[in-house]
Amino acid sequence: MASDDCKNLLYDQACLQVWADNAPNISLWMQTKECYKCDLLKKENISNNGVTNIRLNTIYSLWLDLTNDSSHNNCRTLHTFEEHGVYQWNISSNFNCSQIKQISTPQDLFMPFVYALLLIIPAFAVWFFINYLQRTYVVPSVFRFASKTDLDIENMFQTAPSRDVQTFDGSDVELKNADFGTGSNEPVIIHPQIPTPVKNNSYRITSLDTFRGISIILMVFVNLGGGHYWFFEHAPWNGITLADFILPWFCWVMGVSIAISLRSQLRSSTKRKYVFGRVIRRSIALLIMGLVLNSVNNNNLRTFRPLGVLQRLALIYFIAATLETIFMKPQPYFTNTRLDVIRDIIESARQWFIVIILVAIHTVITFFLPVPGCPKGYLGPGGLYNSSSNTNCTGGAAGYIDRLVFGENHMYPGSPKPVYQSIPFDPEGILSTLTNTLLVYMGVHAGRIILCYQYTNERIKRWIAWTIVLGLIGGCLCNFSKEDGLIPINKNLFSLSYAFITGSSAFLIFIILFLIIEHWRLWGGSPFNEIGQNSIMLYLGHNIFYNTLPWRWQPVNETSHTEYLVMDCWATIFWCAIALVMHKKNIFIVV
Repeated sequence: MASDDCKNLLYDQACLQVWADNAPNISLWMQTKECYKCDLLKKENISNNGVTNIRLNTIYSLWLDLTNDSSHNNCRTLHTFEEHGVYQWNISSNFNCSQIKQISTPQDLFMPFVYALLLIIPAFAVWFFINYLQRTYVVPSVFRFASKTDLDIENMFQTAPSRDVQTFDGSDVELKNADFGTGSNEPVIIHPQIPTPVKNNSYRITSLDTFRGISIILMVFVNLGGGHYWFFEHAPWNGITLADFILPWFCWVMGVSIAISLRSQLRSSTKRKYVFGRVIRRSIALLIMGLVLNSVNNNNLRTFRPLGVLQRLALIYFIAATLETIFMKPQPYFTNTRLDVIRDIIESARQWFIVIILVAIHTVITFFLPVPGCPKGYLGPGGLYNSSSNTNCTGGAAGYIDRLVFGENHMYPGSPKPVYQSIPFDPEGILSTLTNTLLVYMGVHAGRIILCYQYTNERIKRWIAWTIVLGLIGGCLCNFSKEDGLIPINKNLFSLSYAFITGSSAFLIFIILFLIIEHWRLWGGSPFNEIGQNSIMLYLGHNIFYNTLPWRWQPVNETSHTEYLVMDCWATIFWCAIALVMHKKNIFIVV
């Protein structure tokens, strides 16, 4: 029977009952398995000839050590506890320790997902039902979502008519008041002819909007809390979770958009100085929005955080878009030789050269910058890591630069403090901007492949090659392990291996979406396609109204993940509904 101390456990908690039979001076030492190379910390003194109830966190497996403070005998074990489970551990006078046994059935960790599905499935059903009614013209036009004609992206390689005559698709003749050397201002009939295909500067690639929509929906859900499940949170330091893929995917999609948008502007004969002016304005707008957003929850200048996601997007967008504005050609590069098979690489050689220099600068600074009191090339989380030997070295050179420029009081307080008890470290710091630029440029190159090659098989083969090569490079850098590689996968540092692995995954997902949506036309990308066209609204909105009704409320039942998960799913669906209504009304918030 569980004692009162084992009742009313919260989510991610279990109870351990330690029974000591004539075993005085016993203490329990504990550490999570996630805390790599960390010493165990004293948790509790064990009552002799009685039971000691201890609440434990169930997110990670735990190292437990019962130690006799006088004789230094100990019992050590690694155990995985389950949520709301009650466990018993017995120790006798001669310091014999039993196996930890379960005496109360734990709660099913994934049962809340059933309740979440009861909310998600009807939401999708309503959406598809509305779409069906629209296609059958059953509902009034006021309730219909605006339909858009897809543009065949193969047509973007065609040129505009040589004469300054506007042509309209589907028209047999065109009447225009113009003087074509007839000496008259009377209407001139232009005889019917097949118009030369003209590139529509406002076309959209549906699979790209769909990828952006999926990314922003996941970002909203994770930022809202993800039901407080650990796998919807970022890895404490090394390693990777689902949450760690989302921002890189969004950055990669932004890179694809940069390539296509700038080529469109340059082909329309827009002067590069005007294109660059737009790049500067957009970068400044993102930067200002990020600073204002940070001030929503903290406007104290002593602790104000100047860094953030939008600030990071502003910087990497500026770097990538500036390179393309300077070096991109208005038309695809053709040599009429065997080199045409790599014309995407030839066309972007100068840009890649600069990006590689930025990555080299990042690598040199990371491994060779002297950091006071820290080993050269340190990549650890500091705090408890490696027996607390480098407590104040969190992030090595990256953390040192940020603390030097901004000060420790202006850093993000979360990473990786909960596990390693480290000093603050900002995952959107200065140095990691360089490797994030590399990731964005992977997206730029994916977009350039669309621009340089007309047929789907040409594009897919190259995207597959990039997927494999980037995955292998990232795997080799981290030695296909979590902790043992030269450069571990690390979202906080935006390590090289992390950039390569997440870039590879972005290529893979885009391949799948492109084939399903653009090539095979099995799916139109809805509703993610429509949601992806208002991503900035979703990001700003869910951050500003984070803790307000009707999106979120104070949970009534905090003992399980159920209410948190349902609440976060509800809030995400609500924001998606807002984006869909805005799309219906042709309201798009762009920067």
